[in-house]
Amino acid sequence: MTQELDQKFSTLIKATDEMLWGSYHLITGAQPPNQLIFPKTSKGKIRVSEQEARQSLISNLIGTPFNFSVETPTVGEYGPSGNGKRNALTDLTLYADTKPCMNIEFKSGNTSPKRCNKKHINKDIEKLVLEEVNGLWFHVLETANNKGISYLWDTIKGELKSIVKSKPIKNKLLVFHCCVLKEGYSVQTSILLNEDGHKEDWLNELPNPPDTKAWIVHKFNNKPI
Repeated sequence: MTQELDQKFSTLIKATDEMLWGSYHLITGAQPPNQLIFPKTSKGKIRVSEQEARQSLISNLIGTPFNFSVETPTVGEYGPSGNGKRNALTDLTLYADTKPCMNIEFKSGNTSPKRCNKKHINKDIEKLVLEEVNGLWFHVLETANNKGISYLWDTIKGELKSIVKSKPIKNKLLVFHCCVLKEGYSVQTSILLNEDGHKEDWLNELPNPPDTKAWIVHKFNNKPI
């Protein structure tokens, strides 16, 4: 079920975590030059979005073997049933030379399986699953405990199972990564998509994070969770 991620991708994701944590925890102090800064709203609250994660990952591509494109047009057509389908956009695509090797979708904010409208989750999972390129879901939360991470994963898992059961899929790797800023840790698991996705109990054996048998846990400055 779980699958190892290539070391080049793992290193890139960890470097992105470190940049996000460093920027967030320096927000109240003096920032060094060329440092990513989380902006504040008019009410003085730190604004956390998926844009900081995308920019951080792009910054860490320097010196790697990857080329990249942003807002990459999809090969397939997607859209709500009955409203017509069309080509969509993927947040970021990595290339080995000119061949796509990883599609990445960035998201931020809490969610749970009880939330009625999951279109903001479903449409992007669908793109990652149905495009032929391996996929990475990179989610950023400003703060979360283990229960919050579990709620998020249950939501992702439910939408993922629904899509995989109803659509033909290619064998590919799908990575779920969640970076928590305030507490300074991330969890990650990699799933091999194949015909097993049509089984009723698919994903049931994968425990919720941060179970370290199935999830990689990365900590900021080795802080305890």
